[in-house]
Amino acid sequence: MPDNETLKNFLEGTPPKSIRLLAAGGLVPLPPVEMLLLLVRLSSDPDHEVAQKAKHTLSCWSDVEIIAQLQSPQCSPEVLEHFSSSASFPVQEAIILNPESAGVVIAKLASRASTPLLEMVLYNRMRLLDFPEILQGIKLNPAATPQILGQVREIETEFFGSKKRAYDALISETDAPAQEETIQFEAAPAPEDFSLEGLPVDPQEREAAILQRLGTMTIRQKIQLALMGNREARAVLIRDSNKEISASVLQSPKLTVNEVEAFAAMRQVSEDVLRHIGNSKAWTRSYAVLHNLAKNPKTPPMISQRMLLRLHPRDLTLIARDRGVPEAVRRTAERVLKQQSANKSIG
Repeated sequence: MPDNETLKNFLEGTPPKSIRLLAAGGLVPLPPVEMLLLLVRLSSDPDHEVAQKAKHTLSCWSDVEIIAQLQSPQCSPEVLEHFSSSASFPVQEAIILNPESAGVVIAKLASRASTPLLEMVLYNRMRLLDFPEILQGIKLNPAATPQILGQVREIETEFFGSKKRAYDALISETDAPAQEETIQFEAAPAPEDFSLEGLPVDPQEREAAILQRLGTMTIRQKIQLALMGNREARAVLIRDSNKEISASVLQSPKLTVNEVEAFAAMRQVSEDVLRHIGNSKAWTRSYAVLHNLAKNPKTPPMISQRMLLRLHPRDLTLIARDRGVPEAVRRTAERVLKQQSANKSIG
């Protein structure tokens, strides 16, 4: 429960109607994250007048204000679930990207979200493994493309193994209400500790030795290593041709910004990896990530061009002159430079 005594009084007790009406009007001194929770709770108040007033106050909040709270790790699950019914793309995106969003909420969103949002849902492999009902939600979504449905089939095949029957039984119970309980599937045997002892010192020989060890592992073992292994293993696995493996590297709780900066500059990684990095608000706070993505010819042009808007003039000038960068990106860099110059002259 929250520490704020004022909020506790509302959530745990039943203040008089006059007080609830004040709160429903947003007139109680609370920080935004707590005020939003209070308004969501009051929007279901048994008293019609209180509930309607809370709903009206909520409608006055802009998407920008709501999204700022939905992105917070402190955002209440109750608030995340409430706004999951929103048709706003940015609001849905914020809920999907918040790791605190409950699986049942994401499953509901997955059944009606747009194609780009479904791609974001599929990036979080750990959530999919914990709550496989999300996969069924995607399969019911008319916006799911053949490529997305193909990824769903791959995940089902790879991760549910001998528990596939239980999973199939689960998704066939279309009349049953969604439950928070998750399916426990048989995990793949964990690979032996990926020790670097005894490996050659020479970088090329060392990488070859790592690749040789990885070659003896199953896909599941590689995914486990991508999630929980060491930095050197991640540097190799991020270039794996299997999308499940490279995506798992980006989900690793051990992943650092410095590693992501290096990934953004790699030309051997897939476009999916670079797209995921470019769509991450957390990682694109790093200027080096922005710069490396913009310079990398492998980066999807739409991502590169978006990064250009945040680069310094000196870096924009270098990119505009770089023949190794796609023509569309170079031209955009030139336009951004001209716009920056025009803004300075006006100022």
